[in-house]
Amino acid sequence: MKAKDILLVTMQFALLFIFILIPGGIGPPLLITFVDFILVITGAVLLLVSLLKLNTSLSPFPTPRQSGTLITTGPFKYIRHPIYTAILLMALGIGFYAASYFKLMVAGALYFLFFYKSKYEEKMLQVKYPSYKYYMKQTGRFFPKLTFNDRGKNETFSESNK
Repeated sequence: MKAKDILLVTMQFALLFIFILIPGGIGPPLLITFVDFILVITGAVLLLVSLLKLNTSLSPFPTPRQSGTLITTGPFKYIRHPIYTAILLMALGIGFYAASYFKLMVAGALYFLFFYKSKYEEKMLQVKYPSYKYYMKQTGRFFPKLTFNDRGKNETFSESNK
């Protein structure tokens, strides 16, 4: 285990712990409550499916496990880091429901941590799995890439496509 791995995971759990301990604010209107509920449920389902899909390759640390395998099916077919996405969806849903600016700020801090952690993780995954670079082009980091079909081609939307 690398010192950087331990630092990143420690920061992740510290932010999640702080998030859980922060008291909520004033409750939101019913429509917002419904949207918040959908965010949390979507995140929870995505988290469960992703954890089950990773199986023995699961690790909280960014360095790939020696015995791990590259998973590119299930949620990983569309998103490279669905567990981070799931945690972010749940944190946002709970933060909005609790009407807590502080919880939303911690959710934002989690986003930046996960962005940095995923970039670090992806550098090592490219070394371990030569096909990872191609996989990165096909999938989004936290959300699926928007693609548009044009005459049978699957093109990724970018500034050059405008």
